[in-house]
Amino acid sequence: VEDLLSPDSCVRRSDDGRLVEGLREASLETMVILGDSDRVMAVLGEHAGKVGRILERRPERGRALVQLGGDSQGLLLPYDSICHYLGRSEDH
Repeated sequence: VEDLLSPDSCVRRSDDGRLVEGLREASLETMVILGDSDRVMAVLGEHAGKVGRILERRPERGRALVQLGGDSQGLLLPYDSICHYLGRSEDH
């Protein structure tokens, strides 16, 4: 997902590089990238828009323990509530 157009519509870049606009949530599958970057953004719920990092993944439950912003405590959030974040961090 490249961008959110509205709370229920987004722009996605396909594997061949094309941009597809106006996709609805029902047509997407939730994935939390495993790799070097563990930065995520909360996209649903009271924490929507906050950026943080994954402390622990719990794939068997479809959840991740996430530390958002400057909070020292982690929150257990469903994968559907977070997305991989590639934007700038506030401390850079």
